[in-house]
Amino acid sequence: MLVRVINPNSTVSCTEALSRAAEPFRALDMTIECETVHEGPESISSMTDYALAQSSVVQYLAQQQKPANALVIACFSDPSLSAAKEIVSCPCFGLGEAGILAAMQRGMSFGIIALSEASVERQRRKIAELGLSSRYAGSRPVSLSVPELADTKRTVEAMVEAGDLLKSRDNADAIIMGCAGMADYRQTIEDRLQIPVIEPGQAAVAAATTAARQGW
Repeated sequence: MLVRVINPNSTVSCTEALSRAAEPFRALDMTIECETVHEGPESISSMTDYALAQSSVVQYLAQQQKPANALVIACFSDPSLSAAKEIVSCPCFGLGEAGILAAMQRGMSFGIIALSEASVERQRRKIAELGLSSRYAGSRPVSLSVPELADTKRTVEAMVEAGDLLKSRDNADAIIMGCAGMADYRQTIEDRLQIPVIEPGQAAVAAATTAARQGW
């Protein structure tokens, strides 16, 4: 079985972080391929980035020749997730939806560690569209780009600061990491904050591998 994980931004280090996060789900009968859409924006922070990513994802999927058993759109904004379900015949999952569902299973109120202020606005819109505003504590930005997330010390401290605000001021009892490029830091952030922290890439891959095994 094959699960294809598509990174809509063009930052390869983000794709590599996704691949490391997916490692626990790989097995003799389960191949997980993480791929980069090189035509996509470097970072998907604003609504403009999101719009550009949608076009790149659609074109990328339309060119795929190798069929997969399940597909993951590996960006918290879920660009072109609905379109992907039209283009490919396999089950499709997005980081945003999967991460939010996982967080609601761990707590009544979830918060999101966002990349930037522009990301916060987009996340508010997404939560409202999903009809989940009553469970949403808010988003707090780390003010970093996707390439800057590779700076471990800077990223961890910024994420801990944002997560602490979500926990202490916004009353979140579960936290979602709002970017695929944060994947390497889940355990560290959870240990520091002492609160459930959801890595949405793992949540989406878990859902995708389950669907592939069930033949959904």
